[in-house]
Formats: sequence, C-alpha cells, structure tokens
Amino acid sequence: MIGTLRRHSQWLWGIIITVVIVTFVIFFSPNVGNNQSRGEADYGTIYGQPIKRDELAQAYTDARLGYFLSTGQWPDRDERARMFGFNLDAEARQRLLINHQVRQHGIDAGETAVKEEIKNIFTDPQTGGFSLQRYDGMLKQHFASAGVSEAAFERFLKHELGRQQLARMFGLSGKLITAKAADAFFRRENEQALTEFVFLASSNNLAKVKLDDATLRTWHTNNLGTYRISERVAVHYVYFPYTNHNAEADKELAANTNLVAFMEAYYKTNVFRYRDTNGTALPFSQAQAQIRTEFRDEAAARIGYQKAAEFANELFKQANKADSLLALAAKKGLAVKVTEPFTEFEGPKLTNAPPNFGRTAFQLSTDEALGQMLPGSDGVYFIAFKNRLKPEDPPFAKVKDRVAEDYKRSQAIELTLTEGTKLVAAANAALAKGKSFKDAAKELGHVALEVPPFSRNAREIEIAASRGLGVEEFRDQSFALAAGKVSSFRQVSGGGFVVYVKGFQPVAEEQVKAKLPEFTESLRDNRANYAFREWLGREVERSGVMAALQPQTKKGAAKGIGE
Repeated sequence: MIGTLRRHSQWLWGIIITVVIVTFVIFFSPNVGNNQSRGEADYGTIYGQPIKRDELAQAYTDARLGYFLSTGQWPDRDERARMFGFNLDAEARQRLLINHQVRQHGIDAGETAVKEEIKNIFTDPQTGGFSLQRYDGMLKQHFASAGVSEAAFERFLKHELGRQQLARMFGLSGKLITAKAADAFFRRENEQALTEFVFLASSNNLAKVKLDDATLRTWHTNNLGTYRISERVAVHYVYFPYTNHNAEADKELAANTNLVAFMEAYYKTNVFRYRDTNGTALPFSQAQAQIRTEFRDEAAARIGYQKAAEFANELFKQANKADSLLALAAKKGLAVKVTEPFTEFEGPKLTNAPPNFGRTAFQLSTDEALGQMLPGSDGVYFIAFKNRLKPEDPPFAKVKDRVAEDYKRSQAIELTLTEGTKLVAAANAALAKGKSFKDAAKELGHVALEVPPFSRNAREIEIAASRGLGVEEFRDQSFALAAGKVSSFRQVSGGGFVVYVKGFQPVAEEQVKAKLPEFTESLRDNRANYAFREWLGREVERSGVMAALQPQTKKGAAKGIGE
C-alpha cells in the first residue's frame, strides 16, 4: 500500500491538493453554519477564551493575502514560502491576536479608510487615478481562484489599517528618542575610518611548496575520506518535455476568440512584470508577444503534464520492475536513456532534472524499481533502477594530481598565515618606534594600500572588494580597532589581510545639518517598530494563542514575530 502510494504520489498530488484546498476553504469559511460537530474550543484559546472559528478563518485569509500582496504568489503555491520558513498557521494566529487587540483597544479603521486604501493599491500607473479594471482583474483572476471574496479582502484591509494604528500606539515609546541622542547616533554612524591594509594572497606561496611522492602518499593516507567516491546509482529514464506540445498549445490558443481580451486583462494586473531595459513599463502592444508566449508555455506544460499522467496511469499498473518502464516506453515509441552513475546529493548530469531526482533514485532497488513521477520546470521524468555502485577509495595513483593540488593549497595557506603573523608583529614594533605601517610592510616585501574613508554603514569598499575581501568583515574589523592600532592577521578565502587604523574622521557639520532630520525620523520609526515587535512577542506568550500548534510550529512562530 505504502509503496503504491509512493509511486503514485506525484500524479495523485494534483487531486489530493485540490481536495485539501477545497476542504480548507469549506472548513474555515465564515459562511459555514455553526452546527458543526467540532467545537470552537478545539481551535485553542486566546487569553483563556475559546478561539472562534470564524475569526480564525479570517485570520488565515489575512495571512494568505498578506503573503500574496508581498510576493505576488499564494503561500500554498510558492516554493519560496517553505524555503524562507513562512509558517501559515503561526502567521494566522499572530494576526488573530492582533485583530483581538485592535478590538480590545476600540480601534476601527472605518469604511472610508478601507476605500481609500483600495484606491491607493489599485492606482493606474498611467493616469494616477483608481483603476476599476485592475481591481476587478485582481478579484476575478487571483482572489477568486484562491477562494478569497471581495468582502474578505475588505476585512483584511480593515484589519491591516487597525494593525498600523496598534503599531503606532505600542511603538510610541520608540518614538521618544531625543534629538540629542539621534545626533550622537548619526555622528557615530557617519564618522569615517582612515585605514591602510595589506592583502596576502595564498596563491603567491604555491610555488614555494616542495612536492615528493612520500609526502603526497602520507597526505593521501591521512585524508582518505576526502577522496572517497560515495555510493552511486544509475537509472533508466524517460523524459516528457513540455515543449513537445507547443504546437498543440498554439492551436488551442488560436481557437480562443477571447484570447486578446484575456491577455490584456492579465497585462493590467501584472503590468509591473513587463518593462524595457530602462525599467519603464511596456504598453500592452509591445508586451503582447511575450504574454502570448507565456500563455503558450503554460498551456504546453498543462498538456504535457496530462500526457505524462496518462503514461503514469498505465505504467503503475505494471509490475514494479525496470522492465515495465522499458516495455511501455518501447510500446509508445519513447526513447529510454541511462544516466551516468551519480551520488544522492550531486544528482544526475541532467540540466533540467528536478531537485528530488537524486533522492528518489536512491530509494529504488531491484525489487522496488519504479520511481515516482518527477515533474521538473520544463518536463516530466519517469525513472527505473539500473544498478548501484558501492563507495570506493581510489588508489593513490588515480588521484595523485588532485592530492598534489590539495597539498599545495594547504601548505600555501600555512605559509600565508606565517607571513601574516610576522607582518603583524613587525608592524606593531615599527609603530612603537614611530615608524609607519607602510614602511613595516615594505621591509617584508609587501605593499600597504590606502583605503578611501568609509563609514560604519558603508556598503561598498572597492579597493578591499577588488582583493576578494568581504565588505562587512573589512569594515567591522576596522571599526573594532582604536586609532593607531593594527589588527591580527585575518584569514579569508584566497589568503588574508592585516588592517591598520590611522584614525577616524568626524562627519562634516554640513552633512549633519542636511541629513540629521531625515535620519532622526528613520531612527524613531525603526525604534517604534522594534518596540511594537517586543510588545507583540510578549502578548503572544501571555495570550496562549500559539498553544494549539505543534512545538516545531510554535518555534517557527516565535521566529516570525521577531522578523
């Protein structure tokens, strides 16, 4: 049973996810009657009171809408949501708490404010006025397909406006920073470091490393794990590229008499996607060809996926053997290819293989030979087990060149570290005698480079970046030193550096006068936002709103609050 589900999981997933989404919408819909067998207390409590189903439903809608308006994708359809740790359950309960607090403090944004917010969101970039077409397009094309009604969207906006008022209320303490304190922060952030540095490249020491067979053999023996070839598998595969169905997709589009109207409606709700090289929005007439290609590609992918699913239905009725894939492919006139042996984490040498190709292949065996249907970005794969190769330690002769390179690189790094440590000692001794950092470096055959002044918030330090140094590391190391001090040798990829701080240059009074007001306002906003997040974090703990979630989910919720 489990094996069958595993093999069928990809093509069944489209059906399963539809059921899940429909169930989700029905279960959490505010329109569901109150005569449900599930009691309201099952949703957990907030400040000791049972959470109401309808309020939690709207909080889930708010969380989904918030994500969509930030990213242009629904969280249940966007791979980035999982990658960035977005947790819909935790986000919904946090919004539930905020909505509760908005009501408790008597905050009511009102219909007029909601209408103004809608006008602001759906402004026509050409005219600057409200675009009813863009608003209707969003409701029909995006919200309706995700089960979000116009009324739910308006409630979301009302809650958002309430949240903003709540944030201003509890972030007020952050706004109380004095002008004097802001002035001190501004001067600290904008003072300039005056530095010199020496960069030592490990590659300069490669030629100094002496090689002999005995040394290399010892290195190889001591580092066998580095050269071990991991377990590998090879699989048969059949590939269904979506591009095979471009002609069918073109024919389908040509038969659609409303195609241009659909394309224009899509353009109006996605105008930000179509820009020229200068970033200017393209008119529909110039974007039309690109949009049609996107429509064609989407239709071809849909047709291709359907054909692959039909193949899957037939394949997974057969015995779970590699011969089943080979025989069915031959019957359908499809090419069967074989991958080169690959490791689980490297995957096959196929430019368009889906991320789970290698993981799936390593679950296969002679007795469980058929892998699940594997959709990729531009096609679908079916795989079957061919053979498995055990890990092996290649003999020294086979990896001698690689061993030599690794040994040389390791010894060059050690030599560079010795040089860097020697430079630091020489620089400190020279400075104590009244000599310069540049002279100390020159005596050891190194060149000290002078860096243009930079501040604590510098995002670019060109001369350091040109040597491969990370801007943050170089900047932070410089400001960690007092004037007249030399850093320790800092190892980085490709070598290392030593920095000398000559002094610090205060920010010009003209700059203080010109930029301090804006800085002060920004600082107060940041402090207010921090104060609100701190308050919200405490209320989450005090309210118990997250208690109904699983431990891992609650852990993610705490992370989300601080972001």
